[in-house]
Amino acid sequence: MTAYIVCEGERDAQLLKRLLPEEFVSNVEIVAAGGLSAVKSLARSLIVRRQSPVAIVADADASIPEQVEQRLKDTEEIVGNIAANTPVKVILAIPALEIIFFRDISLLSRLLGYTPSQDMLSLAVHQPWQALKQLISQSKNFRSQSQLVEQLTNEDLEDLRKAPVIQEVIQFLQSVRETADAL
Repeated sequence: MTAYIVCEGERDAQLLKRLLPEEFVSNVEIVAAGGLSAVKSLARSLIVRRQSPVAIVADADASIPEQVEQRLKDTEEIVGNIAANTPVKVILAIPALEIIFFRDISLLSRLLGYTPSQDMLSLAVHQPWQALKQLISQSKNFRSQSQLVEQLTNEDLEDLRKAPVIQEVIQFLQSVRETADAL
């Protein structure tokens, strides 16, 4: 049975494809929907038409717990109402998926080839995509997030997989696989 991970954009899809351990990607299709509304719509279609497990991975676009909780609740209601017995999980990256690069500043510094300024690290707290974009523009090692992701070593991937949002995706895929194996 194919499971789906529906995310907002191509950068998110590329990052998730690279980060997920090999044992999980064989029966997983990662789809970039193009924004949160499209994510919800596509997830609903996959649940209804294919009755396949779906994980939604989206940016919370907020750091304030009440706002994050509201976005999570709204998204769960929209897709959960039609799920019946189909496994569905909404996973929000707080505030955005790119935050995973800022968990380990020594890793980020090594990737970039220089140490980010405190101002950039402060910007990353609320706008990690914007901060990462600016940091990459100053790096001699690569010119885009896509290049950065492709140059990640196995050790880098292991470190980035420790991010809570990635752990949630892995746990969802594990539970789907265990359920399928039990049938």
